[in-house]
Amino acid sequence: MKSLSVKSILMVALVTVGITSCSQVSPELRARINKAEDVLAASPAPEPLPYVAGSYEHFICSHGYPTTMEIYRDEELLKKAGSKSTVHICLPQQRGRLYVDGKVAADWPVSTGVAGRETPTGSYTIIEKKKNYASNLYGNIKNAAGKTVKRNADATKDSIPEGGRFVGSPMPNWQRLTWDGLGMHTGKVQAGKRLSHGCIRTPNAMASELFSITGMGTRVYVMNELESDYPVRHLLPFSEQYQAVLKAHNDAQENLNKLRKQAADEIAARQNGTRKAENAAG
Repeated sequence: MKSLSVKSILMVALVTVGITSCSQVSPELRARINKAEDVLAASPAPEPLPYVAGSYEHFICSHGYPTTMEIYRDEELLKKAGSKSTVHICLPQQRGRLYVDGKVAADWPVSTGVAGRETPTGSYTIIEKKKNYASNLYGNIKNAAGKTVKRNADATKDSIPEGGRFVGSPMPNWQRLTWDGLGMHTGKVQAGKRLSHGCIRTPNAMASELFSITGMGTRVYVMNELESDYPVRHLLPFSEQYQAVLKAHNDAQENLNKLRKQAADEIAARQNGTRKAENAAG
């Protein structure tokens, strides 16, 4: 059987009996631990959610929603999804949602247009689908030797050197919404962040699945507000409050754990120093 290290034994003991009882911990660190314990006591964990795990209600209350990279999926609804389903893009939340029979079948993070290149709101239909596509507006410019001389180039503004060429940025799972360049596609997404030139970037797995579900004519709504029939609108204030309480508790617990580890390290170092001194004296 593998034996525990001195530090591991100390950590268990310190958490069990209370680290402040150990005289080998410096007064300053003892005081910080005492304060951290008070903060944790004042930040209890919230009660378990009153929603079934796996439900949409549970999802929006337990994943840092809406600024999370987590994706919600209702497998039964997704089996029924098709070209008559609708896609809703909520710009304030930076979330996309697929509706089937008036219910949310999927909910995922998106990254839309940055300031100055905002994604235009409106009601659209998918007018073109290409599994593999490259932008004819944004990409890199290469010189005659094939070396990239301009990244994130705008084909309408940046000049191409003699013998050079423009290489459009790859946009897999392209679904065009307008003929002037607006569409949905696979791209880099950061939860809650607007990153694009105006298109609707979607994580690859979700973009690929959407591509397989939608068809020409599928409705896509881009809005600066929650959709009017959003089924859990009434839960969002509770979700925000619940997650704030949960974060406060987790942050307090993490801080206390760090201080307890620091104390264990301090004690172990002192004991190692004592043993070395004793061995040297002996």
